[in-house]
Amino acid sequence: MVQVFDATTGAPMPRTSGALWLGLRTLRNLRKGLTWAWLDTVCQYRRSRIGPLWETVNVLVMTLGITVVSAAVIGGTVTELIGYVGLGIVVWTAITSFAAEGGSTFVRNREYILATNLSIDYYVGRAIFRTFITFCHHFVLYFVAVAVGLVALTPVALLAVPGVLLLFVNGYWMVTLLALLCARFRDLELIVRNLLQLAFFVTPVFWDYRNIAKERMFIVDYNVLFYFLEIVRAPLLGEAPPASHYAVVLVTTPIGFLLAYLVYRRMRRRLAFFV
Repeated sequence: MVQVFDATTGAPMPRTSGALWLGLRTLRNLRKGLTWAWLDTVCQYRRSRIGPLWETVNVLVMTLGITVVSAAVIGGTVTELIGYVGLGIVVWTAITSFAAEGGSTFVRNREYILATNLSIDYYVGRAIFRTFITFCHHFVLYFVAVAVGLVALTPVALLAVPGVLLLFVNGYWMVTLLALLCARFRDLELIVRNLLQLAFFVTPVFWDYRNIAKERMFIVDYNVLFYFLEIVRAPLLGEAPPASHYAVVLVTTPIGFLLAYLVYRRMRRRLAFFV
């Protein structure tokens, strides 16, 4: 148990006050993480004509390419598939970014970890908000699709807001867990990247899960990433996700935070030796 002491008297603070202090410190570090994430984005695209929108152009090109191939191989028309595929790629890019950022978060900030006493959640918040800023740039494509009539905007689309919130809340424990484990076991980052490449094909990002045979639905039913993908994509396509999708995500959330906490408690004091 972490004991918090008052800065003026040196006396130990009550447990409730200590928890409140830790909560306020986390929020303050997240705010700092947002500032650094914004500066990271600005510095990365300095002197560029369109800046982070280059990432959006990359997603657009990838969406068009995969949509054309899917329409030719799997069936359907480009206009029918482009919204489904495009939103799938946008959300999937955020999910893979959690893994990529998590794997290198502490290693990339090695100098700060060794020279300062900044809290771990500062580095995690920086990674999460950098992914969120990129996600917002990619999300511009959805409004473009609505404007040209490729996707219909309905009131159900508001359900995507809690979906995005749940996605990035879970991104916090994903980044924390992977950052700690990958700092200790460097090969794990490469293993996770390879597994995500495989997961891209077995997760219905560019293919419709409703078209596969019933006896093969286990590919979707036991794929947790599918539920995070669908609670964001389905509302934006005018479909309300079933309650079971939210149930899986809400069950996964505390389990993920518990795993991250257990790893954090065991490894945080040795982090400087790992990096």
